[in-house]
Amino acid sequence: MNFGLSLVCGLLTATGFGTADFIAKLSTNRVGFLRTALLMQVVGSFFVLPFSVPDFPRLLVHPWVALGGVLLGIVNAFATLSLYRGFEVGRVSIISPIASTTPVVTILLAVAFLGETVTHERLIGISLAIGGIMLVCIQTEQSGAPSQVLNGVGYAIGFMLLGGLLFYGLKPVSNVLGFFLPVLIMRWVSAAVLSIPFLFGKTRGDRDGALRLIVAVAFFDTFANVAYNLGVSFGAVTVVSTLGGMFSAVTVFLAWSVLKERLTRHQILGFIAIVLGVATLGIFG
Repeated sequence: MNFGLSLVCGLLTATGFGTADFIAKLSTNRVGFLRTALLMQVVGSFFVLPFSVPDFPRLLVHPWVALGGVLLGIVNAFATLSLYRGFEVGRVSIISPIASTTPVVTILLAVAFLGETVTHERLIGISLAIGGIMLVCIQTEQSGAPSQVLNGVGYAIGFMLLGGLLFYGLKPVSNVLGFFLPVLIMRWVSAAVLSIPFLFGKTRGDRDGALRLIVAVAFFDTFANVAYNLGVSFGAVTVVSTLGGMFSAVTVFLAWSVLKERLTRHQILGFIAIVLGVATLGIFG
């Protein structure tokens, strides 16, 4: 295993996902969560398409696995909607840390359906992550508008559950279809699903300059996926997944420095607990 490559790819993964989430917050504020979610999938598919073409023949050889990719695309559509809606109504410095705890759900599913065991290290990681979520969600008079934050928390937890299911199912699909083709399938299917409420629902927002934000979200999100796939292909999975799971630190830093969002002391402690919990799950998962 190449430790240096693992380290670089893990840091690039965290930077990509963290930056994408921060820009998504800016985009949802301008054009709404639905348009951002839909167009991100469409634009992102063009970034990953060239890497997916060589794997197209696998679709004919493994049609049932391809169907699994389609189902994951549906899950991804609702997960993206939940996350971006959370960004629209809540504070990104709270939504992102909660969203980063998807490994908790993935591990619990693996324990329930794959017969994996909950080691002491995993139990510590899960406990830290859940305890951190509770601390982040506790509101005080200095925390801001409680209703806005609580709405965002609900959507973040929705993403945590759906994202955990997504990453649980993505591993066996990726083992058969390769690293890039499942991402392309999910983007295409998600775009098709999201186009229904987009065409028949009401969308809002100022479109001026929004396309640049959406292209940036799609680029950084796809960049992070490619960096992660490269890292786990030629490096150590534990190192890449652990560092990549720290993406919320990037998002929170950008929200603090650009949007001037602030966390209370107990929320900072909660954020640290979440980071430590995800790191523990990455190292010992």
